[in-house]
Amino acid sequence: MEEIKKVRISIPSWWAVIYIAISLFMIPWTVFLGFHLPSKHITRNWDITWVGLDAFLIVSLLVTGILAKMNSIYMVLSAIITGTLFMTDAWFDVLGYKVGSFGFSEAMLTAFFGELPMAFMSYGLAIHALRRLYAEKEVKTESSG
Repeated sequence: MEEIKKVRISIPSWWAVIYIAISLFMIPWTVFLGFHLPSKHITRNWDITWVGLDAFLIVSLLVTGILAKMNSIYMVLSAIITGTLFMTDAWFDVLGYKVGSFGFSEAMLTAFFGELPMAFMSYGLAIHALRRLYAEKEVKTESSG
C-alpha cells in the first residue's frame, strides 16, 4: 500500500482546473434545483433525490480535480466514479420524463451535450493518466536496464 502512495501520475494541469471549475459551477445549479424541483413526482423526495445526486457529482468533480492537481494515482478511481455518476445522471434525467414532453427534450439536450460528454471526458482522463503512467514506467525500465 505504501508503494501506491508513492506513485505519481503526470497529466496536464488544465484537467484539474476543468474539474474544479465544473464542480463550482454545479453548486448554484444544485441550489436552483433544490428550490425549483417539485418535492413530489411519481415518488416521494424527488427534489432531494436530484439534489443529492448533484451533490455527489460536485464532490466527485472536486475530488477528481484536487487529486489531478496533486498528480495522485487515486485520481484514476475518482475520475471513473465521476464518469459513472454523470452516466447515472443522464440515465435518470432521460427516463424521468414522458417521451415528447418539454422535460424530455431538455433532458435529452443536457444528456447529450452535458452529462455524457463529461462522463466520457472523465473516463478519458482516467485512461490518459494510466497510459502516461505506463509510458513513464516503460521509460524508467528501459533506462535502468
